[in-house]
Amino acid sequence: MYILSVIVVIVSVFLLASAGEVGVFGIFHFFDIVSMLIVIIIFISMMVASGLLKDFNNAFRLTIGKKNAKSILELKRAKEAVKFAGKLFIMSGFLGTLMGIIMVGYSCSTIKSIMINMSVALLTMFYGLVLYILLLPIQLRIEIKISEFMQI
Repeated sequence: MYILSVIVVIVSVFLLASAGEVGVFGIFHFFDIVSMLIVIIIFISMMVASGLLKDFNNAFRLTIGKKNAKSILELKRAKEAVKFAGKLFIMSGFLGTLMGIIMVGYSCSTIKSIMINMSVALLTMFYGLVLYILLLPIQLRIEIKISEFMQI
């Protein structure tokens, strides 16, 4: 059910993007490999540095897969990993946007080039927020599993 919800959110965003003046081709304005890489590289490096990457992976197995938690500690670590991942997505998006805005100030001379580069700079924030939104149901499911585990 979670996968279906993610697909519906992605399709909805793309439909909204294609509703503009440029039509279906407006979707391509939402793709920028460098912006995606900024968010992903910061996220992975900080998850590894914090030692929570395994717990983050475990959170998906506990909520989407068929794996059952062995202890309350495992669930709490998964919850903390997902909370930290959400903060990282937002902060990496914000950092990428700031980097893009700084680069716009140095390299752009016309209004048109400023507007185009500002829209690209804002994509990292967009990616970070979308990824954070996709983590919210996982965080809620883990909290529910913790409550259920404590009642047993």
